[in-house]
Amino acid sequence: MKNNLFILLFIFLISSCSSKRDVLYFQDLVPKDEFKLKYEEYKLKTDDILKIDISSENPEALRGLISSSLTANANYTKDGIIYNGYRVDNQGNIYFPTIGKITVIGKTTTMVRNEIYNFLTQAGILLNPSVDVKIVNASFTVLGEVNLPGRHEFNKNNLNILEALGIAGDLTINGERSGITLLRESENKIISTTYDLTDTSILSNENFQIFPGDIIIVNPNNTRVKNAGIIGNSGTLLSLLSFILSSIIVINN
Repeated sequence: MKNNLFILLFIFLISSCSSKRDVLYFQDLVPKDEFKLKYEEYKLKTDDILKIDISSENPEALRGLISSSLTANANYTKDGIIYNGYRVDNQGNIYFPTIGKITVIGKTTTMVRNEIYNFLTQAGILLNPSVDVKIVNASFTVLGEVNLPGRHEFNKNNLNILEALGIAGDLTINGERSGITLLRESENKIISTTYDLTDTSILSNENFQIFPGDIIIVNPNNTRVKNAGIIGNSGTLLSLLSFILSSIIVINN
């Protein structure tokens, strides 16, 4: 009985250990490898909030064009900027002073900026104005085996999945590195992509970039799943086996 328990303990400890292949990133990476990254501009969706700033050499014309909420915002906090921003409605529009309704869904911020600029100049309202358009509520969500799961805001144009996982505190030792799932909404559909962080092919994946609204799911690895079985976790099982072994030793003595 004692020998069987020792064997059982040994097998359990071996099966609970993660190998290098389970935890190392980019295992096929060769020094001086080069990868061409694929980035594209995000296309606006419903509920995106835009911050639109316009400046001009003619303050009088500018004052008559835009609302007081847009003129040198008195509230520069994140909440204040979002409150004074332009939310894309369910029809994909925003409503801008003087211009009126602007359909922005499916367009990039660059396209929206150019549309506003062209209207102002062609209508003779402003001469060579400076127009800036930003998304102020961009965020992604990470679920599963990361150190900081939840919703995370970002303001970088070209955020990639490695940076997103870094913002979420990186994967825990129990995270499945070869099966990261990305869920993305596109044209009223959910598109699923799987990443293998142990393989450099992720660097040339067309969905390497993270867009607002993306959901990243990090599933537990096999070791974590095994430890979450009937007994619950490795610590509990190890304590139980140690107690049984100690009892047998005491009885035999």
